[in-house]
Amino acid sequence: GDATLRSFMNWEDIDKMPTQDVLQHWQKLGTFRRDHPSVGAGTHKLLTASPYVFTRTFDKDDYQDQVVIGLDLPLGKKDIRVGNAFAKAKTLRDAYSNQIFNVTNGMVTVDSPYAIVLLEAVEN
Repeated sequence: GDATLRSFMNWEDIDKMPTQDVLQHWQKLGTFRRDHPSVGAGTHKLLTASPYVFTRTFDKDDYQDQVVIGLDLPLGKKDIRVGNAFAKAKTLRDAYSNQIFNVTNGMVTVDSPYAIVLLEAVEN
């Protein structure tokens, strides 16, 4: 079987840093992916190459889902161009930093200590 290929799990480190930071990172990504089928099954559209920002859109029957994801962003304050990705939404939530932002002229300004943003529409 594959049991001999598995590595040892250091359970005693699960509540220590940096293991806790790594766990929280993957939990945030996993939760976002679970909540948004557009991440895995959606259509990809590049919004800006540098910084790398893209939208993922999924439409099936009466269900629609859309997200904007930014990767390798600068830490701190960053302006993210969402364009018309959220044409009807006036408010977005960054699921990574758990902050709420207003869309102004197709842009949101995110001020977080992270190099990633996971934007989703907030019900208006």
